[in-house]
Amino acid sequence: MRSRARRSLLADPGYAAPLPQEVSLQLTYRCNLRCSHCYQWNEQGFFRDFSPERQKTELDVEIISSVLRTTAPTRSKLFLWGGEPLMHTKFGQVAELLERYPRTVNMCTNGLLFKRKLDDLLRIGENLNLLISLDGLGEDHEALRGKGTFKRTMENIRMMLDLKRSGQFDGEISLSCMVSHVTVGKMYEFMEWAEELGVNTVYFQFPWYISPEVAAQMDEVYEKSFSWLKPDTGTKQPTWHSYTYQLPSEQLPVLRESMARLASRSWRVRVRYQPQLEADEVEDFILGTSRPAQRRSKCLAVSNRMEVHADGNVSSCKFFPEFVVGNLYDTEVTELWQSTAFREVRSILSANGMMPVCSKCILLYLNGV
Repeated sequence: MRSRARRSLLADPGYAAPLPQEVSLQLTYRCNLRCSHCYQWNEQGFFRDFSPERQKTELDVEIISSVLRTTAPTRSKLFLWGGEPLMHTKFGQVAELLERYPRTVNMCTNGLLFKRKLDDLLRIGENLNLLISLDGLGEDHEALRGKGTFKRTMENIRMMLDLKRSGQFDGEISLSCMVSHVTVGKMYEFMEWAEELGVNTVYFQFPWYISPEVAAQMDEVYEKSFSWLKPDTGTKQPTWHSYTYQLPSEQLPVLRESMARLASRSWRVRVRYQPQLEADEVEDFILGTSRPAQRRSKCLAVSNRMEVHADGNVSSCKFFPEFVVGNLYDTEVTELWQSTAFREVRSILSANGMMPVCSKCILLYLNGV
């Protein structure tokens, strides 16, 4: 898919696949946690700039239905996120739609609502990959996510694992662990514990820190090339200024040692980093520079992936609502996907190359070359 998109972009800088091969649905802004490292809801998080009413925004079921129906011919891979996606007030109807239009569904979740939404999760069934945030063990997790959250999350994880062992749930259960000041020296021990737990994969998530210098560079790039988009983000400043959580630089040696220990043996459970950095790429990423890892030079997500926000806006870049090219409450899926505005954004990115913030986006590493 990536090689085809790359060749097509060389011939047509505004190229997009006939239908998006992947679709990201932000079901809601709402979340039942206020994690200290979250760029949405922590003290610097841009959702805090929203009015109380806007903070409750969720994607209409009719919009979700339209997206799934339109992309059914390609069975576009689906990514559900939020906020906390299970806080969507009509998640049961969402699950019914996913049963009607089956495809691979990846859901990022804190896992606190599994018992309440169990019937819906089982309805999605074997197509569902749960990626559960678990940022360390016991108090380490709670240092980032709040008192009492570890026990409640673990009760739900064990419930889903029991259902998987008994054949009642056929999807995958994986963990996402933030590499934080709390967990950086305990990654090996976390992996030993996760191996005994019996999950499918452990993803160690490097924090997406964007330095003030890179954020300022991004301000200039946006003003020069994309200010014509004129989005109403509802924020006091561009959202890339909210990526403020950083692993302290003095802990880089600890991180390198942890990565070396993890690589020193084989595991029964898959171990992955997000992004998959090499040892000599870690420092630039952690320090928040604009230099991309993996020698990436082009993001193809703009040509094969549709990013739908909770308010119906579609943006070219998942994490930055400044790049809104239209709204699904106003425009049909395929029309917006091939719209003049979207093609123009693709063309500018193709001509100018990557932006300063691109090096921190996981989609560059999953969908780029």
